[in-house]
Amino acid sequence: MSSFRETLLNLPFAAALKGHSRSASTLAGLVQEGSLYALLFLLPFSKAAIEVLFGFLFFGWLADRLNPKIRTDTVWLRPAFRPLAWAILGYLAVCALSIGISSDPASSIRGLIGKWLEYLLYFIIVADVAARPKVLERSLQALAWGAAFVFLEAISQERYGCGFFLGYRLDFFQRMTGPYENPLDLATYLMVVFPVLLMHAVTRRTASRWFLWGLLALLAGCLARTGAVGAWLGLSAGSLVMLMWKSPVRRSTTFLLVAAGLAAGVLILHHQGRLGAKLSLSDIGTQDRLHMWQAAIKMIRDRPLLGHGLNTFMANYLRYWVGGEHQPRYAHNCYLQVAAETGFIGLAAFLGLLWLLFARIVAGLRRISSADQSILLGFAVGLFAFALQAGIDTNFYSMRQVTLFFVMAGLAVGLSERASIRQQT
Repeated sequence: MSSFRETLLNLPFAAALKGHSRSASTLAGLVQEGSLYALLFLLPFSKAAIEVLFGFLFFGWLADRLNPKIRTDTVWLRPAFRPLAWAILGYLAVCALSIGISSDPASSIRGLIGKWLEYLLYFIIVADVAARPKVLERSLQALAWGAAFVFLEAISQERYGCGFFLGYRLDFFQRMTGPYENPLDLATYLMVVFPVLLMHAVTRRTASRWFLWGLLALLAGCLARTGAVGAWLGLSAGSLVMLMWKSPVRRSTTFLLVAAGLAAGVLILHHQGRLGAKLSLSDIGTQDRLHMWQAAIKMIRDRPLLGHGLNTFMANYLRYWVGGEHQPRYAHNCYLQVAAETGFIGLAAFLGLLWLLFARIVAGLRRISSADQSILLGFAVGLFAFALQAGIDTNFYSMRQVTLFFVMAGLAVGLSERASIRQQT
C-alpha cells in the first residue's frame, strides 16, 4: 500500500500537491470532499442541508488543522492569501464592533455567529478543499446534476402547477420559482451557475458535453421564465467580461452562444411585458425599491460610522419608513444595507473584501492557461453578476444565495491555486 502511494505521489504535478493528497487521504479530508459535493447538489433545495453540511465541513477542516502532520496544509498560510485573510478578519471585526452600539445586540450576535461567520468559513474551507486534485472536476459534476434537478422541479411546476419535490405553486407569482420561494432567487442561482456550466461544456471533449449543452438550453429557458430582469442584466454585464478576456476558448463561439442566449432572454422578457415595466420608474417594484433605499439612506445619515448594528435593518425599518408596504423589509440593495447596519466603516471593509476576492481570481486568470482558465473565467462571470445584482436585490441576505456565492468563490480560488501549482511542475 505504501509503495502504491509513493507511486501516486511521483506522478506529474502530484508531488507539488503532496500536502493536499495527504489531507485528502485522511478521514476528515474525505468527509470534507463528500460534504462539498452533497452541498453543491442540495443547496438549491434545502436550508437545513446547508447547516448540517457546514458542520461536517467545519469539523473535518478543523481536524486537519489540529493534525500535526498536515496542519499547515492550507492555502491560507501562503503569502499571496494574506491580504484576503486579513480582509476577512477585518470585516468580521467591524461586525463584532457594531454589536456594542447595536439597537438589538442579541440579533447582532446571531447575525455574526449564525450568518457571516458561517458564510466566510464556507469560503475559507472550500478554497482549501478545492485546491486538492480532482475536487473541482467532481464539484462540477455535482453542480451539473444539482442544476438538472432544479430544472426538473421547475418544469414540473410549469407543467402541473406545483413543484414535484418541494411543491411550490406556479400560480402565486405566475413565474417559475423551482425549488425557491420566489422567482428572483431561482434566477440568481441560474445566473451564477450558468456561465460555469457553459465554460465546462465548451472545454469538454467527452460525450458528457452533450448532456451539458442540453442542460444549458433548458436552464436558459427557465431563466427566461423567471421574468427576472435584474438577473439578465447582471448576466449580460458579466458576459462582457467573458468576451473581453483573452480566453483559450474560441471567442467567436463564446460570443455567439452568449449573444444568442441574451437576445432570446430579452425577447421573452419583452413579450411578457416585464422588460419595459422594470425599466420604468412607475413600476410598483421599482417604486418599492426606491422607498426602501430612501429608508436605508436615512438610517445611514443617523449613524454613519458603525451603523445601527449588524442584522438590525428590518428591526429598524419601520422607524425610517417613507412609503410602500408598511412592514419590516430588507433594503433590496445589499451595499446600502451593509452601510445602514455597520456604517461606512463596515461598507468599506465589505467592499475591500470583495475587491481582494476578485483580485485573487483575476491573479489566477493571469497565471493559468488552457481549460482551467476557461472554467475560472466562468466562475468570475457568475460571481461578478451576483455582486452587481446585489445592488438591486437581497443576494447577500438570503441564506442559500450568499452560501452559493461564497462556496463558488471558494471553488474559484481553490482552482486558481491548484492550477498554478500544477503549471509550475
